[in-house]
Amino acid sequence: MNLDWRRLKAVVFESDDWGLCAWSADEQALRVLADTPAFRSQVGRRYAGSTLESAADVRALRETLAGFRGGDGFPPVWQANMVVAAPDYPHLHAPMFECDRVPLLDYPNVPPRWRRPGAWEEALKARDDGVWWPELHGLHHIPETEWLRALRRGAADARRAHEQQSPVCSAVESSGEYDPAEPAKDRARRLELAVAKFSALVGRMPASFCPPDYRWDERTEADAGRLGLRILQGRGEQHGARFPRLRRLLQRQRWPGDFNARLDMPPRIAFEPRALETGAARVNAEAAHRAAREAWQRGQPAAISTHRVNYVHLDPQWSAEGRAQLRDLLARLVGDGAVFLVDSEVHQLVERSWSLREIGGRGVLVRYYGVPREPIRFPARGGATRVSIREGRGPEDVTVTLEGDEVMARLHVGEYLLEWK
Repeated sequence: MNLDWRRLKAVVFESDDWGLCAWSADEQALRVLADTPAFRSQVGRRYAGSTLESAADVRALRETLAGFRGGDGFPPVWQANMVVAAPDYPHLHAPMFECDRVPLLDYPNVPPRWRRPGAWEEALKARDDGVWWPELHGLHHIPETEWLRALRRGAADARRAHEQQSPVCSAVESSGEYDPAEPAKDRARRLELAVAKFSALVGRMPASFCPPDYRWDERTEADAGRLGLRILQGRGEQHGARFPRLRRLLQRQRWPGDFNARLDMPPRIAFEPRALETGAARVNAEAAHRAAREAWQRGQPAAISTHRVNYVHLDPQWSAEGRAQLRDLLARLVGDGAVFLVDSEVHQLVERSWSLREIGGRGVLVRYYGVPREPIRFPARGGATRVSIREGRGPEDVTVTLEGDEVMARLHVGEYLLEWK
């Protein structure tokens, strides 16, 4: 059965930079770095006050999402693309910065000035509520070779930022963690580390990958495939690609393409409500809603890109206004009957017309759009002795049973929250 994406009205919120210790750890860092080139740039005007999420930030976003229900009766889910490590600044010594590679702290351990007690615990609560889904953004979001080179040659902005436990400087902003200019072996090592650290933190392998700053090449794609990352975000925004508008147009027309090897998510729809750049109206709620409708008409899910900076900032009012505009967009989408997915659900639906997403440790959300009551099987949660339907939207003559370490289900078209016992 071919899935009718026009009827489904699927939305994926892809949100980058969660867990990233940048730009400014605190108000002092912002004051000290405000006159450096990176902070004075057009990008810096928007990102200067960006900081690491606090428990209050995550809680406020969780409550915002939980206040809505999609056309399937389930709340919006936030795909938080995560950075899983940060430089260990106390062990990165000036003036020579003698090290083979940057010493790291694994999130939720962070450098002293970035400590945010309870933030990860709030993210886990949001995951248990079914509104938070981590995926992989990168190891530390830093072009390590360029950064160390700038520090060692005494670049004033790099040294000053280092003193404030920030990596943001001209050298870092002109490159990216997986930029082709970075040594290929180092890029491969960082991606392997990122996958390993993500898996240890989250308790599962990542399925989707968004290279920081949209900078990568075919070598990094091959490394990602070898590591089991079968979904790529941001293809339409890839830095340095020729004829970018034409590439985006072709990607829209050809989606999903050859998804057996790798699924490229559709070109991103920008929703950056706290953008300060000229033309910010193009990235507001009205524009994002209009673009989502256009994606549905093309028979595609709407992949909405919205960065952490819109909702996490040194200025609490900035964050509150970002959440207010998110509520505006959510109300518009919910009014259309939109349903909210993550990348891995999109991939599964493209492959087989049904999908699974774990809801914390309590259950799994099954979306079934195949032949009614055709049997499907999937692994049960370890230790489960029974499974039952807690919520469902479809006819009642459905069955789910536990057979050994597998679930066997016969479902009608609809969505079902299964609960483990």
